[in-house]
Amino acid sequence: MRNLHARTCVLIACCLWSLFAIAGAEAAAADARVHSNAESQLLAVLNLAQQGEYDTAINDLSDLIEARPNFRLAQLVYGELMVARSGRSIEPAISDQMRDQREALLDEAKTRWAHRVSAATDGKVPDVILQMAPEYEHAIVVDLSNNRLYLFANDQGVPRLISDFYTTIGRGGAGKQVEGDMRTPIGIYHITRYINDNGLPELYGVGALPVNYPNALDRARGRTGYGIWLHGVPRTTYSRTPRASEGCVVIANDDFESIRDHVDVGTTPVIMTTGIDWVPAADVEAQRTALLSAVESWRHSWQAIDTKSYLTYYAPDFVSDDGRDKAAFATYKKQINASKTNITVDLSDISIFRYPGEDRMMKVTFNQNYTSNNYHAEDRKTQYWQQNDDGQWQIVLETEKD
Repeated sequence: MRNLHARTCVLIACCLWSLFAIAGAEAAAADARVHSNAESQLLAVLNLAQQGEYDTAINDLSDLIEARPNFRLAQLVYGELMVARSGRSIEPAISDQMRDQREALLDEAKTRWAHRVSAATDGKVPDVILQMAPEYEHAIVVDLSNNRLYLFANDQGVPRLISDFYTTIGRGGAGKQVEGDMRTPIGIYHITRYINDNGLPELYGVGALPVNYPNALDRARGRTGYGIWLHGVPRTTYSRTPRASEGCVVIANDDFESIRDHVDVGTTPVIMTTGIDWVPAADVEAQRTALLSAVESWRHSWQAIDTKSYLTYYAPDFVSDDGRDKAAFATYKKQINASKTNITVDLSDISIFRYPGEDRMMKVTFNQNYTSNNYHAEDRKTQYWQQNDDGQWQIVLETEKD
């Protein structure tokens, strides 16, 4: 085994060698996170291969393949190790198509392994979640750059990681702009419904959770397309390679079933981002406080019927969900407020999410209880706040539908 063919070493272990160099303490801590059982077994085998324990790795892979005969990556690694043990090279024996498939599966292996040895997340939170209202029992964050889906529980407003899974994204990568570009969108969405196995073609596996792409911000940005789902895989395979969907987020059927019970249709946020900054929970406090201060000042100026001050919290490029620009919105608000002698505005259940893919933008949602001398309304409102070059937070989009 010491004279393994150089190409095989690259494919099975050496292509991952720079990742193995990460501190062992970090890898051990990362292993404490919850993975799917099949992935945990595969990662253990790759670790054995890295340590040169090929016979044990092959035996363990045999058990995994017997339990998961449709796990193509496991089958590939098994074949590579068997060929390596014989001292031969597989290269001359495969077609170009098979070679492409093989490379795609090895990309999956590297993606899974890179997650295993990434920095530990214990005690840290993703900086895309600043505050969660009680209505959000769970949140999903999809790291499109690293093919990983994270499931969080709401722990008194702070996200607590409970599990994470390998995922497949669109063939075109991340950042959907137009229909048919095969890209997975970047943004914040929610699940619109659950479609069970009986209502789906086999391509979607055991179920699907469509999201509300395009959302209000996507539409304001001119993005088009539809049919972005979180769904399973055909039963002929355990997982798909990193970029293999038409824009959907795809996970193994077992993993889909494990998150399905944690999803509330119409409520659970699904944040799709490129990369995650894991920070101590205290690090988001200053940003949360600054934005909450801006929201409170906006509320106070509205309640004080100080229309001039109130309108300063709306950006020059502001647009309302009914299509009003800043000028039309200002005219409308001046007309409305002219009939008011008193206004009370109460906000509750405030959630704050950093909006991925946008410069210094936050998505803020809350329950709004509005009472004036001649009108009363209770609404769920969504605002998109963006920090301008002067450091002022302003609203660029406001909607009651998103």
